[in-house]
Amino acid sequence: MTIKVIPGFAEAHRAEASELFWQAFEGKLMTPLGPREKALRFIAPNLSRNFAFSACAPDGSLLGVAGIKTEKGGFLTGDLKDLNAIYGRIGGLWRGILLEQFERPVAPGTLLMDGIFVKHSARGQGVGTELLKAIIWTAEMNGYQDVRLDVIDTNPRARALYERRGFAPAGTVSTGFLAPLMGFKTATTMLRPVTPAGDQRVS
Repeated sequence: MTIKVIPGFAEAHRAEASELFWQAFEGKLMTPLGPREKALRFIAPNLSRNFAFSACAPDGSLLGVAGIKTEKGGFLTGDLKDLNAIYGRIGGLWRGILLEQFERPVAPGTLLMDGIFVKHSARGQGVGTELLKAIIWTAEMNGYQDVRLDVIDTNPRARALYERRGFAPAGTVSTGFLAPLMGFKTATTMLRPVTPAGDQRVS
């Protein structure tokens, strides 16, 4: 299958991209954002096309989406005001506090891959690989020193893909008492050094 990867995603694909995001992170985000209907009301308007790539089939249909994060911003935006609008003042407050526990700061010079989400019907066809290649290419072209990602212990298939693309483990973090809420016990940080091919940074 021919796969076309482009920066961002079509506005027409926003709802579908939001659904893919939720399907990937439902286990981790059910407590702070669930139920599904409310979660999608928060996610959909707060996905930033400036920090994303999408993969499409020749007919234009969406196959998958990848998010990135830099020191300038990330794929999923939204703040306490957005949470309050959906969950109420008290509900928004405690959800905001819990969501902060999931935040991953990004150092200057590092491009963080903030998830790859592939439609179930398109899995095993190289969509994830093409999205990952686009992220690495972007890091090279925009002067980043390395690409970072975090892979959880329940996703060995993804880790194998990352290792094939040159990523190496750089440390493991335990979720501790949050493990029952997040659905996994450890997350491994993986890094891939890149050779910068330009001086402009992604915005």
